Amino acid sequence: MSLDKFIKKLVDDSFYYSDYEFVTNSQLGLIKKDVRTYKMMRDHPELNKETLPMIFGRAYHVAMLEPNEFNDKVLVFNSATRTTKGFKEFKENNPKAPTIILQKEYDKIMYMQDVLFSHSEVKDLLQSEGEREIANAWKDEDTNVFCKGKADYRNGKLLVDLKTTADGSFYGFSNSCKRYGYDRQSAFYMDGFDCDEFVFITQEKERPYNVSIFYAGDEFVERGRQEYKYLLDVYRRFFIDNEEIVEQHLIMETL
Repeated sequence: MSLDKFIKKLVDDSFYYSDYEFVTNSQLGLIKKDVRTYKMMRDHPELNKETLPMIFGRAYHVAMLEPNEFNDKVLVFNSATRTTKGFKEFKENNPKAPTIILQKEYDKIMYMQDVLFSHSEVKDLLQSEGEREIANAWKDEDTNVFCKGKADYRNGKLLVDLKTTADGSFYGFSNSCKRYGYDRQSAFYMDGFDCDEFVFITQEKERPYNVSIFYAGDEFVERGRQEYKYLLDVYRRFFIDNEEIVEQHLIMETL
């Protein structure tokens, strides 16, 4: 399959997340934790179970980035919980529905949408001419590892990533960046999508759903670039060139 055909197939989420031949930033996060963890998740995809935050996050992204397609991509069921007989029957009757949320979750997302787009700066970033929910694949020149990614929004050389967070303050989001490797993400995507600017739009998960905008600085991006290059090389050693055996890997450090 040519790279162009592969990129077109990445639009399908089921294909994107089931393919392990091309490395994602999230997979690099697993490799950073432990190559044994990554191998287990790769060999046993059934362990990658969908969580409620993942379902909510997918519906949230559709509402903010593709509002005109919300009714086609998200179904809403009027139930207090997902454990009712009615919800289970609704899910069984809609097996092809990509995302099903509860009415209370829908109400929350709509409120968050109103807050998000009440800021003119956000409108300028997300409602201008650009591409939304776009996928790309590329070969890293330094390690010869094939990579892939899905970006929330691209306008020219600018990438925008939309995130919900528990704490949208500068201190709080800085800690999230360190914990979840957002510096690595910014560099990985900027290089893979050939962009030179990366912006995070964050929205807190609870009322009043505060919104913030953070620009990825040069040092932030370079730190992330060094990390993702290192992790791609780890991937190469273990899973391409087989220089090291995953099962024999053992962490031994002095604390």
